[in-house]
Amino acid sequence: MLDEDYTTCVGTIIVATEVEEVHQSLKNNAYIFSWTTSDMSGIRPNIITHKLLVYKEARPIAQKKRKLGEDKRLPAKEEVENLLSIRFI
Repeated sequence: MLDEDYTTCVGTIIVATEVEEVHQSLKNNAYIFSWTTSDMSGIRPNIITHKLLVYKEARPIAQKKRKLGEDKRLPAKEEVENLLSIRFI
């Protein structure tokens, strides 16, 4: 059964009468989804790794550093620490 800590969103283009049916189906089949990287232990990294195809001759261009306001910086820092702690990044 689905732990209430996990959430997902259902699109807005759905008939209101089907919303509860979709929610119940998702809850009943929550074990199918990967909620954390540890849930994906059997998947080879070369299948789920993103690669950028760039020219070897291309010169890297550094973008200007963007400053976040305090209201955005703290949540961003917490999210990065969370991703680091679960070894997602």
